[in-house]
Formats: sequence, structure tokens, C-alpha cells
Amino acid sequence: MKRLFYLGILTALVALYSCNNDRKVHEKGFEYIIHKQDNYGLVPRVGDILILDLKITAPNDSVLESANSIPMQLQKPSHEGGSIEDALIFMHRGDSMTFFINAINFYSYSKKEPAPMHFSENEILRFDIVMRDIMSMKKFEEVRRTNRSSGFLEERVFVDQYLNKVSKNRTEIDSMLYYIPELVGTGAKIKEGDIVAFHYLSYFLDGKMFSNTYKNNTPFIITVGDNSIIEGLTKGIIGLQEGSKGRIVIPSYLAYGTEGIKDMVPPFSTLVFDVEIISVKQKK
Repeated sequence: MKRLFYLGILTALVALYSCNNDRKVHEKGFEYIIHKQDNYGLVPRVGDILILDLKITAPNDSVLESANSIPMQLQKPSHEGGSIEDALIFMHRGDSMTFFINAINFYSYSKKEPAPMHFSENEILRFDIVMRDIMSMKKFEEVRRTNRSSGFLEERVFVDQYLNKVSKNRTEIDSMLYYIPELVGTGAKIKEGDIVAFHYLSYFLDGKMFSNTYKNNTPFIITVGDNSIIEGLTKGIIGLQEGSKGRIVIPSYLAYGTEGIKDMVPPFSTLVFDVEIISVKQKK
């Protein structure tokens, strides 16, 4: 019986050591454990709406807060030395992590309210966080305004399935807006106000063609930012260099939205653009 007892203690100590051994210290000052990390996921920016699964645990293991799929707007880091805002900025969409944050700092600076009297100066709160989604304020407001979040959730599933089939070499520029490079150009880099000529093939996720500039061998010419093209395409080409080729995956909220275009683009349609940057005339 004693042997089993000591074996149980040994197993618990090994588990505890392993857990502590996984803890790392970030340069911002907080400690963390990575359970799952998606390096291809979108990184949040200050002002974005984060959709989180969140559990906050006190040092005595009592749960202070627990909720799933809660929206939260990311604020600027509230203090130096390891804030919860710094921790959230460190995450990607799809990540699951644990953070250890000073309790007094969390209440005083992040929540901007007095800390409970029973917390001492050096006590640490545990935050278990899964970052389900990251939305720009525009996307979040559109979802809330239309009260049709199920359409956006279905679109997210279809986009993720498409990307898993296509390529892991991708950059998420904005929520659900992706760029997949094929050829990196060597010319001028596109910025707002530039005059850009480019060819494109555009189609839906199922491959059905939507538009094609190669058909008449006539590049499309725009002044970047003049609203002559959908917002997602503008955001997708900014930063590309002359001579670049790549694929831009554009979510509906940056294309034709919840309504689509009658007999052409269904509601909640993700569009794909294969682009080739022909020339860039830079703004003087």
C-alpha cells in the first residue's frame, strides 16, 4: 500500500515538474505555456475584436471567470512588465495558451478597478485562453448589425477547408483575408495613391470563374484607394511589388457582403483573385 502511495506522489511530482518545465518567460515579462500554436493564423492588432474562450483562476485554484466565445476589444498594453494585453498580442487566431499575470496589475491597470483585498502584491492569476477568431471592427459591426453570424461562421469553415487544400505558405492580412505568394516581384512596392496595372483571374472557392482580364489581354488599371475595386482586393495588393504574382482570398465582408450581387455573387461569397502586377506608377 505504501509503495502505491509513494508511486502516486512520484507521478504527481513528475507531472508538476513537466508542467512547470513548459513555462517560458516572454520578453514583455509574462510567463506562458503553449498548448497549441498556429503560426499561420492572424495576429491581433489593437482595436480588433477577439473571440475568446477564457478561464481565469486564482492562486487558490478557485475559478474567477469562465466563458466561451466572448467578444473583447483588444486595448493597448496597460502597463509594462507583462500585461494581459501583451499576452493577447502574442497569440494567433487558433492558438491555445496559458498565461500567468500579476493579480494586482491586472485589476489596477487592465480592469481599472481595485483588486480584491485578499490578493497580495505578488500573487499570480492563471489565464487559460483559446483565441477562436479575430475580427476587424468593420466585420464585427456587420455581423452584429445583420444578426446573421451563422453565415459568417459557415464562410470561415469553407475558407479554412480551401486553404488547407491549397497552401500553408500564406499570410493573413486581415480577418479571413489571405495572400498566397507565387512569385515575388523586384519592382516598386504598391502603396495607396499609386497607379497600378494588373491582370487577374477571379473565381469562387469551388473554382467557378467570376472575371478574367487575360481574356481580352487588357490589364485592369486603378488608382489604389479610389474605391474602384472591392476593399479586400485593395488591401490585398498594397505592399506587393511590380512583377509579383500571387493569390488573394477575400472574405465576403470585404467583397460583396451579406447581399451579394443578384444572379452573379451569392451572399457570404468568398472570392479568390490570382493577380499579376504588371506596372506600378508611384505617387509623386
